[in-house]
Amino acid sequence: MLNWNKKSLFSEKTHHWIYFILLSTLALAMPMSRFLMSLSQILLGVNWLLEGHYAEKSKRFVNNKPAVVFSMIFMIHVVGLLWTQDLAYGIFSDLTDKLPMLTLTFLVVSSKSLSQQKAHILLWFFFGAVVFSSFVGFIIYLQGNYTNFRQIAPFVSHLYLGMYTCMTIVSLPWLTNRLTTNNKWRMLSYLISGWLVVFLFILNSLTGLLCLGGIIVFLAIRFVFRPNTLWVRIAVASAFTLVVTLSVVAAVIMYNKVSKLVVPGEAALREKTTEGNTYRHYFNTSARENGYYVFYFVAEDELREAWNSKSSLDFDGKDLNKNDLRYTLYRYLTSLGYRKDKEGLEKLNAEDIAAIERGIPNYYYTQWPGLLVRLHQTIWEVYWYRENRNPTNHTFAQRLELWKGSWEAFKEKPVLGWGTGDLFIAVEYGLKKIDSKMENYRMKPHNQFLLFLVSLGIIGSLVIYGCYFYFVKSTGAYKYLPFNIFLVIMFITMLANHPIDSQEGQTFFSFFTLFFGFIYHFKKHS
Repeated sequence: MLNWNKKSLFSEKTHHWIYFILLSTLALAMPMSRFLMSLSQILLGVNWLLEGHYAEKSKRFVNNKPAVVFSMIFMIHVVGLLWTQDLAYGIFSDLTDKLPMLTLTFLVVSSKSLSQQKAHILLWFFFGAVVFSSFVGFIIYLQGNYTNFRQIAPFVSHLYLGMYTCMTIVSLPWLTNRLTTNNKWRMLSYLISGWLVVFLFILNSLTGLLCLGGIIVFLAIRFVFRPNTLWVRIAVASAFTLVVTLSVVAAVIMYNKVSKLVVPGEAALREKTTEGNTYRHYFNTSARENGYYVFYFVAEDELREAWNSKSSLDFDGKDLNKNDLRYTLYRYLTSLGYRKDKEGLEKLNAEDIAAIERGIPNYYYTQWPGLLVRLHQTIWEVYWYRENRNPTNHTFAQRLELWKGSWEAFKEKPVLGWGTGDLFIAVEYGLKKIDSKMENYRMKPHNQFLLFLVSLGIIGSLVIYGCYFYFVKSTGAYKYLPFNIFLVIMFITMLANHPIDSQEGQTFFSFFTLFFGFIYHFKKHS
């Protein structure tokens, strides 16, 4: 039982320094270490207990209405346990992931405020960790020791590193401009942000790139509605129109490439390989690469022998991306318009063989920049999902299927939802109802808004949004430009992911909500 009048183990100043160091460690850990993220928060709790003065600190929290309201978001999920079946998942997974909304809020608000200088240092630690991660990722990229672009993110998921990078791109120059009038330091901050934009394209995180696009749109709108001269507004509007037009044109070009169809003649289908073997044609599948049918003109036995003589990876095994190598090979040869036989393989050079071993299915992907590759992959997935309704092994197509299934689950229990612990049960119900071909039902909706609706229904979702709106309005956090950028990043990420239900995303969400709501409480907002 706590002694509410217990004195500090060390001096009050020492405990405050420990609190600051642990918060700095948390800021540093977000882009670099999940373990340190957890450890720093645990140690913050230990320091809080050893510091004593529980009555004083608890009173400080209880009297802070915005903090109590923000903590209510966690408590709503606790209430959601009342109508859940899977209590174990609800308590030990769902609530555990969301704990920072309660614990970190309580620890920050009940502790004494940091000075302005210390608050700035927290941001510098976060920025430094992001920049360091980008350098390490760039080295991985230059070395080419990766089979998937996700591996370019060295310490945490590429999704969250993309979010952190976007936050730093805007916040670093913002903070530098607030702290100094020295143009050299300001220019350095812009150069670092420019490098991070380049790294974001190297990282090839679609969510990160969409967040960057959202930030640009937000800043453009904010700039246009300021009292600027007419020609500035016209220039911003023209640049925005140009970007949108180029994006639409690129999407149309990619769609035409994906939907292209090359139909072989009857005579060609009767031909044999140069080795005298008969081709097999699988007419029951319509899979295509660059217009050519993937499973037409297949001479598997001679292709197997030819491949195994050129590569150390077995034809019947996996490529370095853990996909069936034979199908990666089929797709790559097809993308070039080659037949799946010895002659087709002999046309490939060493770079082509290496690309296939790494799991690259289309020769375009060896020539295009990462952004175009992602665009082509996404449109390809959507096109073939519409053709055969099978999203298995296709990330974006799986999202479309999960959204459909989750919506069906929500419609079944729209008022209060399925409960905090029954998310997988609900999604499985929805996927079965739409007769999904997905092989793995234990997946979340990959949309935070849908996740709230499925778990807590309309009422719970509205309470969550109401609590957060009250917090933002009452603390004045919205007056800071980086906080608005943070909201843009969270909103876009929540459309296709569930950041509040993961350690990295939840920590990012809670840390910057608390930072601009309570920690960074200084004037000169914009």
